[in-house]
Amino acid sequence: MDNVNSRFEVLGDPTRMQILSILSRGNKLRAKDILEHLKISQPTLSHHMQLLASSRIVSAEKVGRECFYMIDEKSILEMKDCLSDLLSAPAEEETETEKKVKKDKKKKKKDKKNKIK
Repeated sequence: MDNVNSRFEVLGDPTRMQILSILSRGNKLRAKDILEHLKISQPTLSHHMQLLASSRIVSAEKVGRECFYMIDEKSILEMKDCLSDLLSAPAEEETETEKKVKKDKKKKKKDKKNKIK
């Protein structure tokens, strides 16, 4: 779960989401190809790619001197499963604090109603 959480943190940056969007249109792209679609410098792209790769959101494949990047589908599917689990989890029972807050609200409402009469 911690790995999935850190991946969500990495995706919190709009530039990294934009990079993923670019990668989703092609199979494997070089940094140069990705850079053509962004208004950032090459060192900035390298920083973002390093974060995406270390989080296993993107994988890199070296071919000679070229490095090709692609979305790591397995990692994205793990994130999707994590979100699906949240939607299918049964609602937890009210905590004691929540019960007390509701009771206090009802009492205040009742007191206010009695003052009006």
